[in-house]
Amino acid sequence: MSSSDECDPTLAGISTVVTALKQPAMVIDPTGHVHCANAGAQALIGGPGGRPLQEVLLSPEAELCRRLSRLTRTSAPAYLRLEFSGGTPTIFQGSMLRGQDGRGNGLILLVADNASALIGKFINLKTASRKFRQQIDHSQRRQRALRQEAAQLKRLSETDPLTGLLNVRAFEEKVRHALADRPGRHGALIFLDLNEFKHVNDVHGHEAGDKVLKHVAQALTFPPHSWVATGRIGGDEFALWMPGTEAEAVPELLASLQARVSVPYALIGRAGRLTEICMTAAAGAASCPEDATGYGELKRIADSRMYGNKADNRQNPRPQAAK
Repeated sequence: MSSSDECDPTLAGISTVVTALKQPAMVIDPTGHVHCANAGAQALIGGPGGRPLQEVLLSPEAELCRRLSRLTRTSAPAYLRLEFSGGTPTIFQGSMLRGQDGRGNGLILLVADNASALIGKFINLKTASRKFRQQIDHSQRRQRALRQEAAQLKRLSETDPLTGLLNVRAFEEKVRHALADRPGRHGALIFLDLNEFKHVNDVHGHEAGDKVLKHVAQALTFPPHSWVATGRIGGDEFALWMPGTEAEAVPELLASLQARVSVPYALIGRAGRLTEICMTAAAGAASCPEDATGYGELKRIADSRMYGNKADNRQNPRPQAAK
């Protein structure tokens, strides 16, 4: 209590009452200046009265003054949550002090509510719950990132890096699973081998050869999410698994795939000139269940028929290049 306050008999009487209260209590004015405080309140503010409350609060000064100003305009008690720099938040019940004439004397009595300890625990629990939710959110984001990374690694392990088609291991695994899931179902295993592809590399360079392989891969690729599995199973060898294809439809299908591959490709050759290359491909197929029902036997038959077709096409020994 300040010296001027000690000369005010009214405040002296109020101070006696405040000191007798068990819970923290203090008397302040609308500016936040502490006029008197009991032991419990002094423990919160870090000393006796006579100092601005703003010095020990974490709340901004303007916010405190606004809340106290609202309190001076009402006759009903109101609750204030004060968060001290040295302790947990405390809920105070605030009331304007009035004289015998009923008029306010410009002082506010703040008494810690009996439920403030429970409210403080609730606030702490709410804060801990928020932090826990943040940790869960972080963990879930990390799990999603790990799943995405795993899916990307799986795609990389199954994909031919040049053409983007399935590599030989992934292609064989997919066909084996298809045969096991639907045993005896109609399907065609098709192999294609480019004719005279070595000539392209020797004459036009490996970069031109890579571009030809990419063009062929695009020509053999069916729409996204199609049931057709397409893979690159060797340097210039490709394979397709076409479930639901009956043996009667295979000859027409092979002709269609060979026509897709035979589209002319324009590219820059080793000499730096624009060159048009027209590839051809040998093709062979094995039908399920007419030829076999297991992948190993279907592969052997399709491969044999492909090389038989290559031998029949020796009259076109190499791709044609435009001058």
